[in-house]
Amino acid sequence: MQPHLRRTLASTLAGLLLTLAGAASAQATAQRIVLLPFDTEASIDAFALAFPSALQRAVNEIDGVYVPGVGDAAVVAQRVADAGGDVLSEVRRVFDADAVVLGRIRGSDALTIELVVATQAGDDRNATVSGRLGDLAALWRAAADGLLDLLDISPSLGDLADLRRVLADVPSLPSLGPVGSSSARVPGVRLDQLEAAAALDPDSAWVVGELARVAAIAGDGERALREAERAVELGGHAEAYALLGMVRLARNDPAAGEAFEAALSANPAHGVALAGLARSGVGPERAAELLEAAIAAAPRQVDAHLALAELQTSPARVIQVLRRASAWLPDSASVQLALVDAALDAGDARGAIELLRSAVSDPVGRRPAIYLLAARLPTQLAREALAFAREGRDVFPDDPDLRRLEIDLLRATGDAAGATAALAAWVETGSAPLREVAAFAEALASQGRFDEAQEWLATVADADDDADLRSARIELAAGRARAALTTLEPRVAAGDADALRRTLYAIALGRIGRTDEGTAMLEDVVRSAGEPDADARTREAGALAERALAVLADQRQVSGADAVALSPDASTAFEQGLFALENGDMVTARDAFVRARGFDDAGLLAFYEGYARQVLGDPRGAIDAYEAARDELGDNDVLLNNLGYAQLQVGRLDLALDTLRLALEANPDNARAHLNLGLAFYGLSRFGDAADAFDDALALDPSLAGVAGSVIDDARRRAGR
Repeated sequence: MQPHLRRTLASTLAGLLLTLAGAASAQATAQRIVLLPFDTEASIDAFALAFPSALQRAVNEIDGVYVPGVGDAAVVAQRVADAGGDVLSEVRRVFDADAVVLGRIRGSDALTIELVVATQAGDDRNATVSGRLGDLAALWRAAADGLLDLLDISPSLGDLADLRRVLADVPSLPSLGPVGSSSARVPGVRLDQLEAAAALDPDSAWVVGELARVAAIAGDGERALREAERAVELGGHAEAYALLGMVRLARNDPAAGEAFEAALSANPAHGVALAGLARSGVGPERAAELLEAAIAAAPRQVDAHLALAELQTSPARVIQVLRRASAWLPDSASVQLALVDAALDAGDARGAIELLRSAVSDPVGRRPAIYLLAARLPTQLAREALAFAREGRDVFPDDPDLRRLEIDLLRATGDAAGATAALAAWVETGSAPLREVAAFAEALASQGRFDEAQEWLATVADADDDADLRSARIELAAGRARAALTTLEPRVAAGDADALRRTLYAIALGRIGRTDEGTAMLEDVVRSAGEPDADARTREAGALAERALAVLADQRQVSGADAVALSPDASTAFEQGLFALENGDMVTARDAFVRARGFDDAGLLAFYEGYARQVLGDPRGAIDAYEAARDELGDNDVLLNNLGYAQLQVGRLDLALDTLRLALEANPDNARAHLNLGLAFYGLSRFGDAADAFDDALALDPSLAGVAGSVIDDARRRAGR
């Protein structure tokens, strides 16, 4: 939870404290306790998380009582407050809490702490303790004693001694901020902050333990283990042992179980230790028992619910376990994703969308990450997925991922115009990121609206180090390869090694007929992208370069080495289609190739229209286009293979056999033609012939086993091989 969110929550909780301050006392016994951040004055802001976290660590030494991290409770409370819900009742509900504890700290040197306990039965109690900043240990002991009285918890003498020992571990004041934030699991706590705290408080088990936690998050497992072991040596209490167990578990260390057992010997109801022990290598039956106990102690443990679901032996039981998890964790994208996937695996696609709707109907679950799971829904629910995503966009209008999801779903349904309109609406709000403005400009360019595209791109040019690259993209999208070359030339000629810039430059070279130069540069980009230290941008460029090389190779094989003569209008539309093809935008590609054929009905244009239609799931339209291409281009193996596969798709196995045989006469080394021929034989139950064709395909390209492995295995089995 970010600091400004904590301040917003603090104002809400401050109001609750005023409401509850005069409430009457009642008798109750609490086992699941939730501590929220305390309301503090600005001068002691670090206490907002550090004070309740100190109490959390201490109370977790008491048998049969468990307090989860302060941060998760704060996040839940903030979401409920944002939704206008009843914070206390909702926090009690999702944590199944016997009591929720609030606090307010006032003063600078002399401190006063007001504690309020709101019980599940609606009986609210309060107490006030005082102390001095110079003796926080005494103040924390007084607060813990007051809290236990309000909760009617009477610890054993041994537990009370352990509790007071934990409370005596008081970091120095500068350490309280980062240590409290780390304990509350607030994101963004840096390793150097905990290192500085550990330098100030080298003998504090709390500080050293949080250093171990942040080191683990930073990926330094060796250091995390070393610091976690030292935290146990400094103060062997339940929280320290549970942390050591988690660090060991992350390293697949078999000694993790010993640490969890030690934590449970201090407190058998320690939720994290129970869940950790269940995942440390015990048998399935014992693991299930431990996970149930962990969930009973702390219902919002995502890992415990997911681990329990994995132990189930039937799809119905998996869904049952995950439904229970969803009730406690409507806001967990991991839980909701697992539940949606389980419903889809069970063949209940409509049930999956209803599960998502149920999650966001809960004020705690109404968050962008849950709406984004619409991307998981199958094609037949595209309209429902789009409606759900738009609902999320309306609730969270500033969330860029939901805006992108809406646009992606529109494209997936074939509504290119709707996708462009949604992108335009976003860009026109002025809140769209630079890359979305560039994508909108590119969409305009692909529609021939080049001047508008340039105008939009100019609005962000001053803030864009890649202005030349983005201009080149819309020039290529508009079918203006020579303009793209001119735009990119200065930096490429000066030796700019940026892989994405070089890829676009190479694509432009290929468009104007300098294919050898373009191919060499694209191959160099692909090699660079394959290096182990390649960054994300270079890998993105490598993927684009591979697609561009494939387009160039297909073009040479289909039309021969000679350039195809096209009119200016047809050439522009053709280039627009090729660029869309290379970027995976098949709808735009299809429309561009259709437009190009309207100017010049050339065979190469028909081939690419057929390919775009085939990828979009329109095999009949693809067949018509391929036949038109064949009339001009003749019987080359790439065209015939694609045509034969389209005939397979519409069930014309007889035509597919003839076409694919012709493809192999034209080129016996076409591995995919052998594969498709095998599929045709398989469809005719000629399993021996199918197995032969599959063997020929795999001999030429072993990677094809991943394309149709199950069919190949079945054909061989049926052929008795």
